[in-house]
Amino acid sequence: MNLFERLRDAFGLVDEYDEYDDYEDEVEQPLAQAEQAPGSPRRLPSNVIGLPGLQMEVVLMQPRSFEEAPQAVTALRERKSVVLNLTQLEADQAQRCADYVAGGVFAIDGHQRQLGPNIFLFTPNFVQITPSATPEPAAQNPWQAPISSQTWSAQPERR
Repeated sequence: MNLFERLRDAFGLVDEYDEYDDYEDEVEQPLAQAEQAPGSPRRLPSNVIGLPGLQMEVVLMQPRSFEEAPQAVTALRERKSVVLNLTQLEADQAQRCADYVAGGVFAIDGHQRQLGPNIFLFTPNFVQITPSATPEPAAQNPWQAPISSQTWSAQPERR
């Protein structure tokens, strides 16, 4: 040790930890591959991820006025499916409410389906709606005027 190092040690200016090498050389060990039985099929990795803690919730709403429509959109934003029963609203209010919620579903890339007259299912984007395997009877659109049994044509009737 030279004179300069002794003075540094005497005044306590030397950090004792500077001389130590904290890093140890780690030897990487190859991972042992699992032995497979000769006749067993090899399992391919799956792209499906299970979400065991995720609970799906369906909210049934029966609004009595258009002012309750934002609650349905809020439920959709909270990743809940909504069944909207508009049977208690007048036709113009029901149309307005359905359009409002359909706009909210469009904004979150969700899905919608009419379950019956004035009853709709709205789901977030991660819930798919699949049609049933049995054909359903054609439901009449509640906002369309009923078609009468008479047929209209441009030609007058001949007698």
